[in-house]
Formats: sequence, structure tokens, C-alpha cells
Amino acid sequence: MSSDGESTVVRMSQNNRRILVRRTLIAALILVCSASAYSIFLVVRFHTNVAVFQRYGAYLESASLSKQGEIVRVEYDKTSGPAFIPAPFIRYHRSLFAIYLRHVPQSNPDEINELFDLLQSFPKLEQLYLESFAIDQNRAIAIAQLPKLKVLRLTDCQIEKSALASALHSTGLTHLNLADSKFHEAELEALNNGPTKETLVGLGLSNCKITDQSASIISRLRNLETLVLDGTQITDQSLKILARLPKLKVLILDHTKVTDAGVAYLSSAPHLVELSLSNTSVSDAMLETLKQEIPALRVSDD
Repeated sequence: MSSDGESTVVRMSQNNRRILVRRTLIAALILVCSASAYSIFLVVRFHTNVAVFQRYGAYLESASLSKQGEIVRVEYDKTSGPAFIPAPFIRYHRSLFAIYLRHVPQSNPDEINELFDLLQSFPKLEQLYLESFAIDQNRAIAIAQLPKLKVLRLTDCQIEKSALASALHSTGLTHLNLADSKFHEAELEALNNGPTKETLVGLGLSNCKITDQSASIISRLRNLETLVLDGTQITDQSLKILARLPKLKVLILDHTKVTDAGVAYLSSAPHLVELSLSNTSVSDAMLETLKQEIPALRVSDD
């Protein structure tokens, strides 16, 4: 009897182990299937969101690193990779690097809001170019929620009061361009109230309603290297202040009211290598003097 009992126990033990193994395999299979299904869901959702931008006429770019460690940018639809990996998965993995979007006249405002809401679907986005949009608080917040955004260009945009501050609240931009956009000049103070004060190296304000009032704000951007002020209302007084920028390399002053008196202050900007003064009253004699003081300086005054 004891022998039969032991055999029964052994058989039950073996049976239990088989059941346990089967259950473990089934659980693992369910887990793998669930993970695969979720991955496919993410890929499908990503491409669905991309399609919304494409229907609106956006130009999209993705990027990858070359063997030399350099960023290689390519049109989104031309993204390629290893032949054994399906293209939709490659595009999802690389996500979007840059979005170029121009407002289409008579567009439905709700559709535009949807586009801004969908920006958070692209957490790897580093460059955003928007033209002729109205930027309100909600749209500005959507921009601020892009964790890796480095370059923001708002061309010919109508920027609502305080929206610029909202857009810059949580982003460490390196380049900001507001060419031809309309906003209250005091809004530029937002540049000094967030991370952009330390991270910004390029600022473009072409044809904006900027006066000497903004010079003191800009002068606090200690890492600024490129400053574009063509078509603004700045005068010699601004140059006296902006010449103090310790890292300034490129300064564009075309179509402004600066004169010899203001340009003379730039001799104290030793890192300046490019200066553009087209359609100003600055004399050739002043430019020659400046070149002697800064030998590496390239001047354009066509």
C-alpha cells in the first residue's frame, strides 16, 4: 500500500509540475501577445497622428545618427533602416525631428487646435516651424510641453498676450525666431524668466515692432551668439547696450536707423565675426575703422 501511495504522490507531483509549466507558458504567451498588441497599437496611433499633419500639408522630417555621430535629417516618408525591420516601426522609433506647418486660410479652428494637441504625440520633436498662426494660451502651452524642443520659429504669427511666456515656460530653446510676428514688446521679458535665459544662442526678431526698450532685455541673454534685428525700430542706444553681450558673433541690422555713433560701440564686442548693415546710414569710413579694431569681422552693407 505504501508503494502504491508513493506512486500516486509522485504522479500527482509530476502532474502538478506539468500544469505549472503549462500555466507559466500560457502566461508568458499572453504577456508577449499583449506587449506585441500594445506595440502595434502605439505604432498605429503614431502614424494616425502623423497622417493628420500630412493632410494639413505639413512638411515632416525624421533624423538619425550617422556613424560619425552627426544628425542626419531626412523627409519623413523617405525614412529608411535595416531591411528586416518594417518601415512603420522604423519611423515610429525615430519619431519626428522637425515639423514645418503653414496656416491654411479659412481653416477650421477646431482642426487647428487638434494639431496643437497632437504635438505631444511626438516627444522627440526638436524643431517646430509655424507660419501665420494665432498663438493663444492653449496653443502656447502645447508648445511648452514638447520636452526636447530646441528650435522654435513663429513666422507672421499673432501672439496673444502672455502666450509667449507660456510657450517658453518649460522649454530649453537654443533658437527662437519671431520674424514678422505681432506681439507686445514687453512680452520679450519672458526670455529672462525661464530656462531660455541660459540656453538661447540664437534670436530672430526681423520686422517685429521692437524698439530700444528691448535692448536691456536681450542684453541679459548671456549665451546669445546670433541676433537678427533687421527691420526693427532700434537705434544707436540699443547698440550701446547690446555690445556688452559677451558671446555675440552675428548681428543683423539691415533696414534700421543705426548710425556711425552706434556702430562704434561694437568695437567692444571682440567675438563679433559677422555684421550686416544693408540700407543703413553707416559710412564706409566707420566700417573700415571697425574692421581694423576687429580683424576677423565680415561686414555686409550692400
